[in-house]
Amino acid sequence: MRLRLSEWLLVIVSAAATYLVAEAAFAVVGLRYVPLRLHGQLPEDIRLFAQSSKTGVVPRNPVLLLGDSYAQGYGDWLFEASPNFNGPFHSAHVIQKLSGRDVVALGVSGAGSAEGIAAFPTIAYAQADQAWYLRLPKPSVAVVYFYEGNDLNNNMTFLQHQVTNPDASNLVDQTDRAIAAYPRMLSADTGRGLHFPLFRFLTRLALQAWAEATGAVQPLAPEEPTMPSDVPNAVEVGGKRLELPGHLQSPALELTRGELERATRVYERSLVFLQKLLPGTPVLVVYLPSPLSSYRLLGSEVSSQQYVPDTATRYPRQRVSENSDAICQLIRTATIGHGAGFLDLRPAIRTASESVLVHGPRDFKHFNRRGMEVLGQAVAERIDLPLVDGACSQGPN
Repeated sequence: MRLRLSEWLLVIVSAAATYLVAEAAFAVVGLRYVPLRLHGQLPEDIRLFAQSSKTGVVPRNPVLLLGDSYAQGYGDWLFEASPNFNGPFHSAHVIQKLSGRDVVALGVSGAGSAEGIAAFPTIAYAQADQAWYLRLPKPSVAVVYFYEGNDLNNNMTFLQHQVTNPDASNLVDQTDRAIAAYPRMLSADTGRGLHFPLFRFLTRLALQAWAEATGAVQPLAPEEPTMPSDVPNAVEVGGKRLELPGHLQSPALELTRGELERATRVYERSLVFLQKLLPGTPVLVVYLPSPLSSYRLLGSEVSSQQYVPDTATRYPRQRVSENSDAICQLIRTATIGHGAGFLDLRPAIRTASESVLVHGPRDFKHFNRRGMEVLGQAVAERIDLPLVDGACSQGPN
């Protein structure tokens, strides 16, 4: 009986040791090789360590990209990447290649300033601090992608849902309190599961496989954005007239001046929150144009995506450059007012779009490979001088 008990104990100890070695190997090396098609099954708190825009699993003195789906890497380059490998598809990869520095992206699709600049970085660092190995180090520089296409619309949504009275005189105090409370609302405590990334990953894979086998859900497939039909937007590219889809994202054409200013306040307070979260870390804010601001427009009107119900979807062409310039100035003023650097990407994108499309042809809400290369190169050239203040260019449309 004692011999049999000893044998069983040996088996249990050996199995436990083998499992712990597998967990360690997955955390130290394996995460780097998880193919893109399985990234969605990785727990959110360890997904960033599977990114291939760094030399190892845990980055060293990384460049930290913050923002929405632009910082997450959406676009045609992602559609073109092989799902069976963990290859490049993102401005983060361009920055790493040109600078030789590790790059980590914390972008989340649909994020506004409160989420992308404040809440999600807070959650990522809180979770990493509790892990035994997968710890996100403080960055050498934080790069914020501000996207004029919908960030201010998302900020207005934040005000409507998280701030009691957005029209009150104490809007700054209300916004600060709402931003400080936001990370707790968006995160869930994973407890000791933080220490077992392989177990959590395999569990998710098993649950997904079971759901697909039983017909509870369909197999995951890349989700392509759909564009509603409308009169196309005519632009000039390479000396030729091209027709882009209708309802393209615009520089918040449906928002009033007062709404633009209130939404910018959310951005400003989120930036202040980030600077407190990462004290001493230089911050560079990159102003990203919407698709309608990226090309030489033809015709008298443009077709814009509707974010606010019962608002127009067609506007005079000149409104695009007017709104884009106005938003750029608001963001630049808020940025340099708090000691952060500012980079207007519009001139570089407009120069590139004179000869080629920088969006689409499948996803016209995000940059394609050429657009991502322009973005990555612009950031790579500035990250060693992040606090340099750039001016807002004047739109040509």
